[in-house]
Amino acid sequence: MSTFTLTHPTLGHITVTERPGSGKISARWTSGQLKVNIPAGLSGRRIADTIERHAADFERIRPRPRYHPGTIIPIPATDITISILTAPGIARLTLTVPTTGRFNILLPPSADTADPAIQSAIDTAVKAIARRIAPAILLPRARQLAADLGLGVDRWEIAHGMNVLGTCYPRQRRIRLSYLNVFLTPELRDYIIHHELAHLSCPGHTPEFHTLCDRYCGGRERILIRLLHSYPWPVER
Repeated sequence: MSTFTLTHPTLGHITVTERPGSGKISARWTSGQLKVNIPAGLSGRRIADTIERHAADFERIRPRPRYHPGTIIPIPATDITISILTAPGIARLTLTVPTTGRFNILLPPSADTADPAIQSAIDTAVKAIARRIAPAILLPRARQLAADLGLGVDRWEIAHGMNVLGTCYPRQRRIRLSYLNVFLTPELRDYIIHHELAHLSCPGHTPEFHTLCDRYCGGRERILIRLLHSYPWPVER
């Protein structure tokens, strides 16, 4: 597998990865840059032609700026909000210390929010706030749900990963919850917690596991899974 960079007049710098044995082309945008996977063995000309042929498709999936001055991100079921604002007199992105439940991310008036680097910096700041507030939001509820089911968890932890929302270690009676769960609605937060609590008894995703998880979720496991899969996350994952 080899990786190299191309430059396209409208798509910008493109990271191209050749994958042996693959017969498909796939692409995604990461931090403002397009990454394309192609089958191995194509000539340079064919690679360029392939990129050009799919340029409109790649442009169609380009993420649009998520954050703008005036954007407000509420934390569901709390009084906490995260606001993106411009402020004169500052030279770089700044977080204010909240006096209530409002966190402000201040941008210089000259900041171009269409710039992927600015979007990434704001996203990092939003996630830093989420990590700060996660223990107070997630852990009391997790302990309550476990107690309601009569289940003992020896250790609850906040994890900083973005892809996995929860992890259970049945032998240690330990459960980790991603800080990103603060952005979910209460019912989806509860689903993640119930999912991990079910793993205390059923480590794998077996039929027995889903039966137990469904019972913990009041018979709504499938509905909650669908809602989670289509959830409009306010941050990059």
